[in-house]
Amino acid sequence: MATFGINSNFQTSQYNQSVKLSNASATKHVEQPPRQEIASVQHRYPEREFDFTNMTLAEQSNAAKTLYDKGVLSMGEMAFMTGRYGLIEHDGQLGGTTLKQANIERFDVIANMKENLATVQGQGQATSDVVSNYKALISKLEAYQFGLNTSA
Repeated sequence: MATFGINSNFQTSQYNQSVKLSNASATKHVEQPPRQEIASVQHRYPEREFDFTNMTLAEQSNAAKTLYDKGVLSMGEMAFMTGRYGLIEHDGQLGGTTLKQANIERFDVIANMKENLATVQGQGQATSDVVSNYKALISKLEAYQFGLNTSA
């Protein structure tokens, strides 16, 4: 799962707290490995309407529109997140991605955005404005997904 490292401070403190509690008790208790805690973080935020770690391009587009309507995303961020699907929907395909693929193939939006940003930065093609806008959008999605500020 793509949540490794994103909220490691939270996971470590939760794990350390459970170790202290189990050491204090007289009964033997098998510790829950941190990996299971990572998987359960997502379930602690049931108010989250979207899972940006597992969605289709169509779902990404719909989520962006909804989050824009709720004031979470700016118009530019919404346009950025809906643009590719909009072009595929209009033309039937874009860059080898068909409309059928855009509607069924799932991916991790946040991880994908981080990879794309790293690629663009590595090629030296991104201006400082593009980089800062990209990072701001990634931070918003992470805060929405995981309920905390991960850029701190």
